[in-house]
Amino acid sequence: MWAVSAGGKRLGIVTLALAAALIPVVVGSGSAGVVQDSCTTPVYQNGLDVVFGRGPTQAAADKITKRAETVGFRGVKTVRDTCKLWKSAFRGLNSFDTAVGLQAEARRVALYPTIECVLAQEIGQFQAVFGTRRTLSDLQTVIEQANNFGYVGLKTKTAPCGGYQAYVAGFKSRADAEDFAQTASQRTGLRVLVIKA
Repeated sequence: MWAVSAGGKRLGIVTLALAAALIPVVVGSGSAGVVQDSCTTPVYQNGLDVVFGRGPTQAAADKITKRAETVGFRGVKTVRDTCKLWKSAFRGLNSFDTAVGLQAEARRVALYPTIECVLAQEIGQFQAVFGTRRTLSDLQTVIEQANNFGYVGLKTKTAPCGGYQAYVAGFKSRADAEDFAQTASQRTGLRVLVIKA
């Protein structure tokens, strides 16, 4: 693979091709982009994956996916996990209870998937999170409490490892977000935390 020929041209071409493959790709627009390596399948939303297995090639992972589909698990996909690994997974679950239920169903047909927390790629945005709850209806109490103290228009998103979060974004720096979170915590009685998403 690493052969040197006339003046080292082949080595230079192989090195250049390898370097191009390893350069991170930035996905997105404006100043908030997602840094994504060239091997991993992008994750745009936090959640849970039920992983039926992994393989060193796409074909090997496709066999696992096919077996899961054959016994009734529609929606299982083969995705790139790393540069040297593919996985067969049911992706994007919001509820840990749902993931556990899916895992239990799989065990009945001799499949033994794992439940894995999946984090969206960081876009470099500071967020003040007012609370995390298991369901959207549970999160509504957090939103109402924030609204009572003038914090209206909170956004919601899937929380890491399942559940949902209510948050505010748009801060210019971590210091601005921390000041906001401290004041919001004092006013609302909620524990407002700053994260970089």
